Amino acid sequence: MKNSITQNISQTRIKALLKWGLIGALTCAGIYLGTNEIAAQRTSFYQLYFEFERDIPMVPWMIHVYNSFHVLLLLNFLIIKNPLKIRAIAISLIASSAIAALFFLIFPAELGFSRTENMMGYEFWYDALHWLDHPHNLVPSLHITFSALSTYVISTEINSRVLKSLFLVWFLLICSSIVLVHQHHLVDIFTGLLLAVIVKFSLYDKLIINKV
Repeated sequence: MKNSITQNISQTRIKALLKWGLIGALTCAGIYLGTNEIAAQRTSFYQLYFEFERDIPMVPWMIHVYNSFHVLLLLNFLIIKNPLKIRAIAISLIASSAIAALFFLIFPAELGFSRTENMMGYEFWYDALHWLDHPHNLVPSLHITFSALSTYVISTEINSRVLKSLFLVWFLLICSSIVLVHQHHLVDIFTGLLLAVIVKFSLYDKLIINKV
C-alpha cells in the first residue's frame, strides 16, 4: 500500500514537471523574445542607468556565471518534491514574464555599454548572447527575478545550511554577472528583485497556501 502511494506521488510529480516545465519554458521564452523583437523596432529608448556605470569593467569569464542561471532554473524544478509547488513556481515565472513585458514595451531601455568590446576567448558565448538578445528588455531583469524566485523555492526544499548558503552565493554571483558581462545595469537588478518579492508574496505564497 505504501509503495503504491509513493509510486502515485512520484508519477504525479513527474507529470507536473513535464507539464508545467514545458508550459513555463515555452510561455516565458515566447513572451521575452516577442517583446524583445517589438522593442528592437522602436526608434527611441530610455536611458535608465547612471553615467558612472559605463566605467564598470567587463569581466568576460563571468559569462559562464551569467549562463549558469539556466542550470539554477532547472535545479529549481528538479529539487521541488511537491507537484503543487512545481505548478506554483511555473505560474509565478509566467506572471513575472507578463508583468516585466509591460515594462519592456512601455520603457524599452538603452544599454549603456558597448557590444563591440574585446572578449578574446569568449567570442562564441557573447556572439550567441548578442544574436539572441537585443539590449532593450532591461528593466526589470528577468534574469534576477527568475533567479531570486528559484533560490527562494530551493531554500525551502533543502535543510542543509551549507547548501542554502551556497545557493545564496550563487544567486549573488548571478546578480553581479549581469552587470559584469555588460548585459544590464544596477536599476535592472533592483527592479528584478522587487518584482520577485511582489510575485512571491502576492502570487506564489497564495498558490501554495490556498492550493488554488
